[in-house]
Amino acid sequence: MPVYKCRVCGTYTLEPVHCGKPCIYLMSDEQREALSHLMSALLRHIPHEAGLRLDEEGFVNIDELVKGIRERWRNRHLYQWVTRDHVIAVAMLDPRGRFEIRDNKIRATYGHSIPVKIRYEEDRTVKVLYHGTVRRNLQSIMEKGLVPGRRLFVHLTTRPDIAKEIGARHGADVVVLKIDADCVRKRGYKIYRASPVIYLAKYVPPECIEIES
Repeated sequence: MPVYKCRVCGTYTLEPVHCGKPCIYLMSDEQREALSHLMSALLRHIPHEAGLRLDEEGFVNIDELVKGIRERWRNRHLYQWVTRDHVIAVAMLDPRGRFEIRDNKIRATYGHSIPVKIRYEEDRTVKVLYHGTVRRNLQSIMEKGLVPGRRLFVHLTTRPDIAKEIGARHGADVVVLKIDADCVRKRGYKIYRASPVIYLAKYVPPECIEIES
């Protein structure tokens, strides 16, 4: 859906009318998706490719991120339209809570392959979580469990549809795995809450995993 900004209160919204007034059009759904993917890549994996220096908690100044995208990113000619408003709107409207804005700085909240120090809240209550993968990975997962690979944590979610969507990035033959969170905890591995729908663990043992679909 296109993204708008309210002329009255400044809220970023997916609705063309807010506070009883027509909103300012910001970007198309395609632009929003492209910018979201780029922001995720730069803030999680390759900040140096846009000349960015993240602090130890993964934050960078919003204006520096905009400048990096418009002036230093290798495909910058595709992103000359990007402004602070676009970056903030993508962060505020992200349905998975991928980004955090604090004191004019922005960071990815999870998914890093570069070392960052983020203090996640340990979760002791969630019972069932899901993980999306593809069928070719099943044998290894059921034998060895879920490991982070190149990232710092295994990503889990409270929603099977999100797990399926994430798994589809790796191929069409998607399998959704059901995770017994208490089982993970009983084996000595903590579960952390990264956003309202995304949870993290350093490892998920195979005995805590079932095939959901």
